[in-house]
Amino acid sequence: MTKKDYYEVLGISRSADTSEIKKAYRTLANKWHPDKHSQKTEAEKKEAEEKFKEVLEAYEVLSDENKKSQYDTYGHAAFEQGGMGGAQGFSGFSGFGDIFSDLFEGFGFGGRSSRNSNQAQRGQDLIRSINISFEDSILGTKTKINLDKYNNCSHCNGSGANSSQDIHVCPTCNGKGQVIELTRVPGFGQIQNTTTCRKCAGSGKIISKKCKQCLGSTYTKINETITINIPAGIRDGMQIRMSGYGGPGKNRGSNGDLLLEINVLSHKHYTRAGSDIHINLPVSIVDIINENYVDVPAPIGMQQIRLRQHYKSGDVITVKNAGAPIKPNSSSKGDLKVHLVFYIPDFSTKQKQKLNEVFDELKDKTKDKWLKDFY
Repeated sequence: MTKKDYYEVLGISRSADTSEIKKAYRTLANKWHPDKHSQKTEAEKKEAEEKFKEVLEAYEVLSDENKKSQYDTYGHAAFEQGGMGGAQGFSGFSGFGDIFSDLFEGFGFGGRSSRNSNQAQRGQDLIRSINISFEDSILGTKTKINLDKYNNCSHCNGSGANSSQDIHVCPTCNGKGQVIELTRVPGFGQIQNTTTCRKCAGSGKIISKKCKQCLGSTYTKINETITINIPAGIRDGMQIRMSGYGGPGKNRGSNGDLLLEINVLSHKHYTRAGSDIHINLPVSIVDIINENYVDVPAPIGMQQIRLRQHYKSGDVITVKNAGAPIKPNSSSKGDLKVHLVFYIPDFSTKQKQKLNEVFDELKDKTKDKWLKDFY
């Protein structure tokens, strides 16, 4: 009987990545699991069992990089006795323990656990946003912030019990924090799966009387005001790690870390592109005609540029090394990009009369030439 293509069995393309393969496998294994067809006819039960085996076999190959590579090259022949490419054939689907563990985890059975649950476990890392001004992101600053910190309860020393006499070995797992469950899978017999003990939630202990200070949580929470150093040149979305200010550890494990995510507030005039800073600068035509020096604000301090008569509105003038640090706390900086925006001053009546006298003596034929060329 010709075997079906493993990709067709899982309903995926040959370019599917690991997550897509696992998702398809879990969906189909759930659909064809024999337990879901126990009330069907014998023919339907047999069909479900065969489909379930096909899904398991396909996933056994496609979830393993080496086997997948051989299958992509040689097809089913790669796993037949004396197959091509130096393949040694299947090892009796030795990886099914992992496969069923994945499947049971997807069904909500907890899956296989390689960690002893009553060992010390580090707390989770947490993320918190902090707003800073545009100027502070360029120049750096120090700011005070209130943070929660978790400490082992001083009364119970992190046990969660009111006294040592209130701590008992879990009778279900005998203090291991894990239990072995056997699940029958038609065609494969009983599958052994190690899961976290539900009775003690993996701690291996039963507490008869909780600590009066921490109420069994094993930790106490305090609020601290600390000073944060914001490095010069930090960018929007970057993170600063605060060691020990994350979630509480378990079984006297260390705390996780707090990741402060930087949110740079927008500025009225500045924008940033990489390490360059951009600004629109209003420029009077009087300054252009006279080629005056004009001041340009920059986060690092006032800069000065000289205007030229050939400049046009929209031109960009570069002020070297007046931008942001190329990386946090770097001495190398980007540039300040000055975008010229021309405007006509609001002259007084007397000034306008003088200008009219000057312009009357001038004859600009640019427009006349343009009209002549137009027609």
